[in-house]
Amino acid sequence: MRKALGIDIGGTDIKLGIVGETGAVLERDKLPTLPEQGAPDVARRVGDWFAGRTAAGERIDAAGVACAGLVDGGRGVLHFSPNLPGWRDLDLGALFRDALDLPVSVDNDVNCAAWGEYLCGAGRGSGHFICITLGTGIGGGIVIGGRLYRGWQGLAGEVGHQVIAREGPDCTCGNTGCLEAAANAGSIVGRVRALLAEGRGSILAGARELSARGVYEAARAGDAVAQEAFAAAGRELGRGLANLVHVLNPEVIAVGGGVGRAGELILAPARESMRKLLIDDVLAAVRVVGAELENDASFIGAALMALAADGS
Repeated sequence: MRKALGIDIGGTDIKLGIVGETGAVLERDKLPTLPEQGAPDVARRVGDWFAGRTAAGERIDAAGVACAGLVDGGRGVLHFSPNLPGWRDLDLGALFRDALDLPVSVDNDVNCAAWGEYLCGAGRGSGHFICITLGTGIGGGIVIGGRLYRGWQGLAGEVGHQVIAREGPDCTCGNTGCLEAAANAGSIVGRVRALLAEGRGSILAGARELSARGVYEAARAGDAVAQEAFAAAGRELGRGLANLVHVLNPEVIAVGGGVGRAGELILAPARESMRKLLIDDVLAAVRVVGAELENDASFIGAALMALAADGS
């Protein structure tokens, strides 16, 4: 069985997995990213970890690197990452090839997650598939006709920066009314704060610190304010989904990420909002579902990309 190393570089942690050609995770681990020490240091530490796993002669055929940000997958270059300050215009492919002595492919983390979900998760059996991750940011990966769609510059999938409201909230990208600003983790916490300021009763009232995770737990416990905050984010998400359905006509849209794990708390209002905006009911045949691979999706997808690119 052919195997690859999947590497998912986040702002805090690097998730690592040895992945078989069927997508099975044979081993997983985690290292601190320490991005301030630079990309060469990250590649070196991953290389040291990898050397310890292969010292007994285990064969690994390739490695795939997933990284948040603007990534040119064709050249293996990271142009910019919001999670990795100072990492600009870096040839990650070359760094990891040197550190691992393997063929290496590099892509955006959500593209990798989409590919993993398409092959092994919520997109199995579909030909036209979109994966969206909801968290601090909102990203997307698009599969059309069984092939990952990267766009002209390899930068397609920034679904969080579609403008859905002319008078919407400010986004960290500098625009106003982006889907990301209206439906990310921060927007959910912000809505709770606004509702509490109106005097609404909630188990979250008086909390020393609010987080999306805490709001989720309150919503699961039946708290009306927390549930309303998720529903509002879901309705905004539905507006973005309607745009994607009109443009790309997917068969399945999977929603994952930290906020996506809220499941029907956000998916049910998203579906309802989306359907109201579609130009015809025939388009509503799209299935909007939760992602299945959770935190493993990006490194699984990266590994499978690497195996496909290596082809040996």
